[in-house]
Amino acid sequence: MTTYSTLTRLDYEKYLIYLYFGSDPDLLTCINRAYLDLNRTMHGFAKDPNSRQSHDKAVTLLMTSFESLKALSAGPITAEVFDNWHKVTCDKIVTLFDNQGFHFYIGQAQKWINMTLKYVFTLGDRRIQGFEFVYPYCHMPLDNILLERLKQKGFPSLNCAWSRLDNYDEYLERQKWLRQKFPAAPLDVEFRLWMNEDVEG
Repeated sequence: MTTYSTLTRLDYEKYLIYLYFGSDPDLLTCINRAYLDLNRTMHGFAKDPNSRQSHDKAVTLLMTSFESLKALSAGPITAEVFDNWHKVTCDKIVTLFDNQGFHFYIGQAQKWINMTLKYVFTLGDRRIQGFEFVYPYCHMPLDNILLERLKQKGFPSLNCAWSRLDNYDEYLERQKWLRQKFPAAPLDVEFRLWMNEDVEG
C-alpha cells in the first residue's frame, strides 16, 4: 500500500491542540481557556468597570494556587488534601471578586478550577508537567451536560443552576457521592459521560 503523507497521528494531534489552544500551550493557556467555559454565566460582568482588573487578579491568583497544588507532590496526597486545596482556592476566587464588587459563585469557581485541570490533563504531562499525581482526586466539572447524564445514574440534583451554586458543602457532597458511586477516577467518568459512553457505576 502506498503512503502519500509524511504526517503522523502525533502531527494531527498537534494540529488539533493548536486549533483549540494555540501554539505552545501552558498552564496559563488552560486557565484562560477554562474561563471561556464559564464567563457566559457572569451576567453583567462585562459592564462592570472593574471587570478587566478583577479578571487579571483572578488569573494571577489561580496561577499561584495551581503552582501550590503542584508543590503538594512533595508530601502524601489524599482526597482530603486535594479537597482542602480546592475549597481554599474557590473561596479565594469568590472573595477576590466580591472585594471588587461583583458576586462570583462557588459553581463558577469550581468550573474554572476543574476545567483548567481537565485541560492540563488533556494536553498531557509532556506539555504541562507536575500534575499527574493529583489526577485520581480531581473533581468533575459540573455543568448542564454532565448533570443531565448523571441524572440517569441517580445523581442527587442541585438546588439551583450549577453556575448559581453558592454553598461549598453542597458542592463537595456531590463530589464525594461521585467518588463513592463510580470505581474509576472522577475525570475518567466525566470523560466517558461527556463522550456519551456507558460507564460502570
